[in-house]
Amino acid sequence: MKGMIAMNVERVSEEYMKGTRVVLNEMAGEDKMPSGLRGTVTSVDDMGQIHVAWDNGSSLALSEGDSFSKADTMKVLLVKPGEEAKMIEIDDSLSSMQQAVGGMIEEYMPFDDDVAIVCNEEGKLMGLPPSRAIYGDDGDLMDVMSGTFFVCYAPIESEKFLSLPPDMEKKYTEMFKSPEEFFRTSEGIKVVKMEPKGREKLAGMER
Repeated sequence: MKGMIAMNVERVSEEYMKGTRVVLNEMAGEDKMPSGLRGTVTSVDDMGQIHVAWDNGSSLALSEGDSFSKADTMKVLLVKPGEEAKMIEIDDSLSSMQQAVGGMIEEYMPFDDDVAIVCNEEGKLMGLPPSRAIYGDDGDLMDVMSGTFFVCYAPIESEKFLSLPPDMEKKYTEMFKSPEEFFRTSEGIKVVKMEPKGREKLAGMER
């Protein structure tokens, strides 16, 4: 019996890994959990319960007896030149990802976290406007993204991109929230971060 339970938990963990989007059909006795509610899987526990960060703010877990299914979508952080970054939900199809960035996609993983920047692979060749600066752990400017891109969860064990879990959603929204302007100077590229309230501060290579 223990072996069967362990096998079921392993199967559930593989099928509903962190970052998977789910759609609720029915959760008995929970009036505030309507059919069609979506959420992002955060973990699967030793009992096989699927813990979810629901879009309505609930954290109720899915368990045996609940009716739900996978969603063919993912929540990503969309970043456009000159605009504040925002979380959106897109289909996890190649065509939807290409539409989001305006061309063929390229995966870029400059961070220690299992997250990917998905951008237009020809953005710089096409002369798309610069969007955001990418800094290394030492604070030095590593790269400047061109055009629109999105940030998603990309664990090595997954064969496809997944939704940003809540902790990473918060981290990367704060990182990329404010639009930036870029200037070439004799000392290199300077980056001006435009704060939401209109305040500006220098955040270039001198920092």
